[in-house]
Amino acid sequence: MEKASIVGKLQDLVISTTEGNINTTIARSLLKKVGHDVADISIESLAEECFTSTASISRFSKKLGYSKFSDMKQAFIDYQSNTKKFINKNNFELSINQRDSSHSLNEYIKKITQSFQELEKNLDLEQIDHLCERIYTTENVYFFGTHSSGLLLEQLQYLFFSCGKYITYFNGRMSQRKAFQQIEKNSLVIILSTEGNYFLKFSDLLFNMSSGDNYTVLITQNDQMKIANIFDEVLFLGNSTIKKAAPYQAQLFIDILYSRYCQLYS
Repeated sequence: MEKASIVGKLQDLVISTTEGNINTTIARSLLKKVGHDVADISIESLAEECFTSTASISRFSKKLGYSKFSDMKQAFIDYQSNTKKFINKNNFELSINQRDSSHSLNEYIKKITQSFQELEKNLDLEQIDHLCERIYTTENVYFFGTHSSGLLLEQLQYLFFSCGKYITYFNGRMSQRKAFQQIEKNSLVIILSTEGNYFLKFSDLLFNMSSGDNYTVLITQNDQMKIANIFDEVLFLGNSTIKKAAPYQAQLFIDILYSRYCQLYS
């Protein structure tokens, strides 16, 4: 079962809970604190901020899977710490410093341009056309992806709508877990995961999916994933010296995929 982060749980709760519900109020209040120091927050101050009781905060903590408020608070602190490390690592990898901003900007754009060139080397228009054909001829098509990949897929879903093709994509981890369990036979399942982090969250469902009667496609930058072997087809975006370039590659790939689909079937 997926071990969702505290922020993931809060986001799923906000999406699935009726507006005006006290749980929605508490979740929104906590999400607003993601970029701030929460080490000093108390159950009393949170209850006062949300115009509710400490008992409601305790029930909310248990609803999210924590035995008590202090455990939920610690999960929040751990999330902030891990996120800070991740952001610092990515910013160190590719950043624009103030001392030599012109040179830094040039290097930044140069790295992104190189990632596009890597995509071009790996791009097989015939393979893309075959994928377009599958999308066109398959009645039930599903997109799966989270974070930046999810945003791109949501955009692509709307683009396909405009071409008269309905594709299923649900935002949010819990919604995607439910969608996995409702996939109909002989469907086309397309997963976009630039680095492969998607598999850390949904590995149990992915193996079940691969043993079904569906055609599965993985789009990724990471060509070292052993789990890629469970897919019927893998489209590589191309290697890049920096992870931060992966979303740019994915955006360009999606633009090309949609362009080819429109040319062939619009």
